[in-house]
Amino acid sequence: MVKRVAVIGAGAAGLVALRHMKSRLDEFDPVAYEQMPVIGGTWVYRDELIDNLGREVQTSMYKNLR
Repeated sequence: MVKRVAVIGAGAAGLVALRHMKSRLDEFDPVAYEQMPVIGGTWVYRDELIDNLGREVQTSMYKNLR
């Protein structure tokens, strides 16, 4: 029986979980839900401090990080 699974958040951990489940489609039917317009979670650099819905942007990145 295939299990339907929702992954909340498409940051690093969510993407790893999705990748694992996608490799086993005979067991899982995964779907991800992400509130931001891009995937990557805190690893996405953004200039703004507030998003378009008025929420504070959480990020571990900074502009000149290499």
